[in-house]
Amino acid sequence: MKISIIGLGLIGGSVARRLRGFKQSTIAAYDISEESLLSALRDGVIDEGYTDERKAVFGADLIIMCLYPRLNIEKIKNCIDVIKDGAIITDVSGVKQFMVDNMRELLPKTVDFIGAHPMAGREVGGYQSSTDTLFDGASFLITPMKENKPENIELIREMARYMGCSHVVTTSPEEHDAIIAYTSQLMHVVAIALCQNPMIERSTYFSAGSLRDCTRVAKINEVMWSELFVENKDELVKRIRETEESLDKMAAAIENSDEDALRKIMRDACEKKLKWLEEK
Repeated sequence: MKISIIGLGLIGGSVARRLRGFKQSTIAAYDISEESLLSALRDGVIDEGYTDERKAVFGADLIIMCLYPRLNIEKIKNCIDVIKDGAIITDVSGVKQFMVDNMRELLPKTVDFIGAHPMAGREVGGYQSSTDTLFDGASFLITPMKENKPENIELIREMARYMGCSHVVTTSPEEHDAIIAYTSQLMHVVAIALCQNPMIERSTYFSAGSLRDCTRVAKINEVMWSELFVENKDELVKRIRETEESLDKMAAAIENSDEDALRKIMRDACEKKLKWLEEK
């Protein structure tokens, strides 16, 4: 079996590290950085490294797209004629409806695209930041299409478990994007908004940890995240508007010195948080 990993950054490099030995596969990789490829070859993480994506995917049984969503599509377009019949393509993108729609339009029926999203990451990127443990205990989301072969879906599930993911969840692209807009994208939006408040410039010695915790994900790759926000704009804007409504309710209760309303809001939030922790 030949596995081709397109993009050898934080996620792609960590995938390559964990797939060593999976199905006794040969692992090939594409990356724009020759230095990253050479490092991965020296580390024994990959068997073949290419700065030409067509050479990387040629003959591959499983292709894992680890670039930004639009660049994933662009690379597949460039490789259509060298992707072999029966190949399986998956990805790690943070938006799924965009990927499914484009892949469904682009790929021949002889190639299966199965969307995926490992819920793992770090604030730093690049192959040099990849680790063997990035996916340990993580969730792995799969958004298969009705035309996908069951055995191919099972292969992606098996791959996720081999990588160390503890929960492999099947969902629809629509549900994925709606929930990820809340659990991931909105968190970055809020962190960015907090850092845009000029009060942060006066807060160096006035925080015991809350500000640091709430703004952690404001350290951000603006190119990737602006693309993810726009490709999921309908769902993300809904989550932002919902949060604005919650903030407005709290602001009104505070402005009116309505402590009973504030306590009710806080109790409700605390109960939901504790329930989430129990389920998690």
